[in-house]
Amino acid sequence: MARKINKAVFDTGPFIHLNEIELLHVLKLFKSIIVVDEVFNELNKNAALHNKIKNIKGIKLSQLRSKNKDISMLLVEKHNIDLAESSSISLAMQEKADVFITDDLDARTIAKNLNIEVHGTVGVIVRAFREDIISKDIAIGKMRELYEKSSLFITKYLVDFAIKEIRGYRS
Repeated sequence: MARKINKAVFDTGPFIHLNEIELLHVLKLFKSIIVVDEVFNELNKNAALHNKIKNIKGIKLSQLRSKNKDISMLLVEKHNIDLAESSSISLAMQEKADVFITDDLDARTIAKNLNIEVHGTVGVIVRAFREDIISKDIAIGKMRELYEKSSLFITKYLVDFAIKEIRGYRS
């Protein structure tokens, strides 16, 4: 049985990339997925994806408290990241999330500097494999699809590294 992660805050990118490779069902890794309005607004640009996301059990919309809105705006000004990423980082802090899921490199760096555990789509796929939600062959195939078919900018080196980790994993 998969060990679920209690509380995750998601940025927009991982939803998009998991959808592009038809892997949204691995979101059952998380007991609770929390998103801010800005992420839902970005997802609204793709009505079909937005509807899929809002129908996934465990996803909830959360509002930033005043203090965290201020933090979000400071992150935008200081680091030149967009509002969805900065708000998601602030939400991860506010909710004391177990993990922040983003594929944005700048947001990852900022979150790590704020002592927030961060993973991206690659990490979600690897975890889904390790928790027996998807098979080794599917995990490897989806890693290749992530590189070949998705809009995620990812290097061949990272994909090859992740595939090597999957092949070498012993439960």
